[in-house]
Amino acid sequence: MYVIVHSKSGQIFGFGLTPKKAMDHFLRGLLSYDGPRLDTRRCSPALYRQLQALERRGMFFVDCRINRDGVAVCRKDMPRATVAVRTAKQRQRKRRLTGPHPSTS
Repeated sequence: MYVIVHSKSGQIFGFGLTPKKAMDHFLRGLLSYDGPRLDTRRCSPALYRQLQALERRGMFFVDCRINRDGVAVCRKDMPRATVAVRTAKQRQRKRRLTGPHPSTS
């Protein structure tokens, strides 16, 4: 899992499972780029999942920080609830625990 990132600011420009896919993702949305040099960095699974969730919702990417191992990770002040993704099974379980469905009574 990789991100295209500006290392000093932590701004993410693209992500993918491989460095090539990350660069393709960056170039897909690119009209032109005239800024500082960008780096390709490995990223943590948590940050990758968050980027995927934000992309599915059509939202802007979050910023990250680079840890001492050179890996892009979630910032510590980042709210964790922004990417709470529940599966259908979890939604059914919650419904079942709250009582019978109105159509059955």
